[in-house]
Amino acid sequence: MGSNASIMLQQEDLQNICQQTGFTVKQVQRLYSRFKALDKRDCGYLTREDLQCIPEVNINPLGERLIDVIMDDYGEHNKINFKQFIFLLAKFRQGKFKSLITEYNTRESKLRFLFDMYDRNHDLKIDRSELLDVLKMMVGGNIHDDQIATIADHTIGELDKDGDRSITFEEFCKTLERIDADEKMSMKFLS
Repeated sequence: MGSNASIMLQQEDLQNICQQTGFTVKQVQRLYSRFKALDKRDCGYLTREDLQCIPEVNINPLGERLIDVIMDDYGEHNKINFKQFIFLLAKFRQGKFKSLITEYNTRESKLRFLFDMYDRNHDLKIDRSELLDVLKMMVGGNIHDDQIATIADHTIGELDKDGDRSITFEEFCKTLERIDADEKMSMKFLS
């Protein structure tokens, strides 16, 4: 694999990826084909521009933030190679049955990814500024900044249990404990 896209996915790599991620051989091969299709320059990695060409990402109000998380947290130097890409996608495999759960698609792993969509300074908490950024992305210009600030302040006031005026990962998880993260944060990968 490496950085040269013309190198075929090696059998040994394929087996290791399947074992670590829980994907089937056929799923990995399909994802590899999709990766290569997105890699229009045939350079062995995807860039921000490649990810922006995905229609579902391009129209999503949080698309740029999603790309930030992918590139900054899972890639290197604003590039993501196939192995990084597939281990990221493994987070979104369904894990309804214990036999389908790997270290990548646990509830905690999915919630950590979601938490990281907010916590971009990586201080392990969501502060008012980070929450405001995401709220503004989600509502665009449809709500006045004062109203968004009120929503952010109320949200932090409700979720902040330790009084530090931010939301820790534990507080974030506690809020979402009744949500089926596996169902809400999973994609179906064709077999």
